[in-house]
Amino acid sequence: MYPVLVKLGTFELRTYGIIVALSFVLGLWLATREAKRKGLDPALVQDFALYALLGGIIGARLYYVVFSNPSYFLQKPWEILALWHGGIGIIGALVGGLLAALWYCRRKKLSFWRFADTLAPGVALGQAAGVFACLLNGDSYGKATDLAWAITYTDARAMAPLNVPLHPVEIYEMATYFLVFLLVWQTRKNYRTDGFAFLTYLAGYGAARLAVEFFRGNPAIFAWGIPAAQVFGVALILVSIAGFHLLGRGRAA
Repeated sequence: MYPVLVKLGTFELRTYGIIVALSFVLGLWLATREAKRKGLDPALVQDFALYALLGGIIGARLYYVVFSNPSYFLQKPWEILALWHGGIGIIGALVGGLLAALWYCRRKKLSFWRFADTLAPGVALGQAAGVFACLLNGDSYGKATDLAWAITYTDARAMAPLNVPLHPVEIYEMATYFLVFLLVWQTRKNYRTDGFAFLTYLAGYGAARLAVEFFRGNPAIFAWGIPAAQVFGVALILVSIAGFHLLGRGRAA
């Protein structure tokens, strides 16, 4: 595909970084709009953005370090900080952002569940848009296939196998994430309990990751002999079910 947007001499402007940045801005814009609708100060969302970014980067890197090759990083701990060498995980970014939100809400004395509901549509839409970066970069490619809609990478700078028809797993991922966004967006006004919109996002994202990983062709990060993304996908679904039960029971009481 197109891993490099602009090349000037030895300088390369990577499409991955540009698209991820634009996706973050898109998610922030939607979260700010949702804050206005819910009667929250939009400045809180904008203020939180920096903490979300920091938490996401730290979480994404730690996820990769723990589940890729921990023995390597134990031998060379300074490499943990070498983000320019590559190696991040979106699930770690989600966990890092979630922890940042918990800390921020406690600091600002905000309802975590209400704040999380405010962020959920923007996070879902930003994720759906962000996967386009993976498609162009070829870093989360699919398994080999002979299906008519297979895609083939020919740019040597892509991380996918070259000249091999592959499942367009990034497109599958974008489609499922967009469906998760639509689910959250269309149902968010129907919930009377704070936290339900956020839990809907978590359950949808968990189910999407669980399904999409069956078509993933690039080397997975394994946890306990199973692709880590599927382990966390199941975990997110279970956490969401428990959350629905606890919040629903609390409202009934």
